[in-house]
Amino acid sequence: MITDYQSPLSSRYAVDIISLIYENEKIMATDMLRIAKNYKTVIKTADELVELGLLEMHLEAGRRLMKIYTLTAKGKSIGKRMFECREIFYGRLDFEEDVVSEGKEKKSKKKAKN
Repeated sequence: MITDYQSPLSSRYAVDIISLIYENEKIMATDMLRIAKNYKTVIKTADELVELGLLEMHLEAGRRLMKIYTLTAKGKSIGKRMFECREIFYGRLDFEEDVVSEGKEKKSKKKAKN
């Protein structure tokens, strides 16, 4: 059983960073401005996630040098679950149908008893 409730995912913007990368496969560091306007804070959290083995960062040369972030296998696994949680939260999964069908079954059982 895990007893440490201070997880790295409780860091500011960690969940949002992982979710954004999961949905886009890879992002540039400047894309993190979609999460928060404080670039330094978001990049600090992203770099912490790199140290923890959830993200990978590499540099790409173009007109200018760009930081590119991707998820590791462990990060993808966590990202998948976060994506599913967001889908449930925002009502985009068939979660409601399961709840509705369970409610109907309970009502029909009560009627059958009477």
